[in-house]
Amino acid sequence: MVTVKSSQKIFTDSEVASLTGICVEHVHNFAKSRHLGFIARAAEAAGLSADQWLFTLSDLMVLVTLFPKCTH
Repeated sequence: MVTVKSSQKIFTDSEVASLTGICVEHVHNFAKSRHLGFIARAAEAAGLSADQWLFTLSDLMVLVTLFPKCTH
């Protein structure tokens, strides 16, 4: 279970990794395959690389539900 402040609407990739127990690399790979992380998709569409991935609370819940914690 993940507990966050109700006022927080946006989460960075490192925050998502620490909250979910999923490493940043797996968060990025899963986000790409499931089209999560809106800044990364916008930057890639413009032909740029995204330095910081941002996720909504909905994205966070999808990650928690569908992806197991990393064991490495």
